[in-house]
Amino acid sequence: MRILKSAALVFGLSLLPLPATAQGMPPEQIKQILDVTKANWVSFRDWQGQDLVYFTHLEAWKCGIEYVFYGVNDGPIDQEWALDDCNPDNPNAVLKDKPYIARPGGSVQSVSVQLIYPDGTKSPVERFEYKR
Repeated sequence: MRILKSAALVFGLSLLPLPATAQGMPPEQIKQILDVTKANWVSFRDWQGQDLVYFTHLEAWKCGIEYVFYGVNDGPIDQEWALDDCNPDNPNAVLKDKPYIARPGGSVQSVSVQLIYPDGTKSPVERFEYKR
């Protein structure tokens, strides 16, 4: 129990019982995980003349996210990434055939993302530079 309390203090987690999500953890904890892993929300790849923007990390945490909105190249954040449905029996599985968007090669310089959580709160907008 001492280690659990220490971890709670380090990560700012509450030891009070909260409703669990499909991932078996409280929604606030999933928000915290997404916040500390925000550098991984999207990733990029050049593939066969296309720029691929992957949303794999967000798909893995889909049970703690209501909506994902994004914009490309400093455009408006008005495009929705449709997350797969949450499967409580396998919440972190990424089963989507194409967990990415494809754009013409060289056309993506950045992607901005904002999450909306099941409680209606929004993440800050995060901007990701495509460093080729």
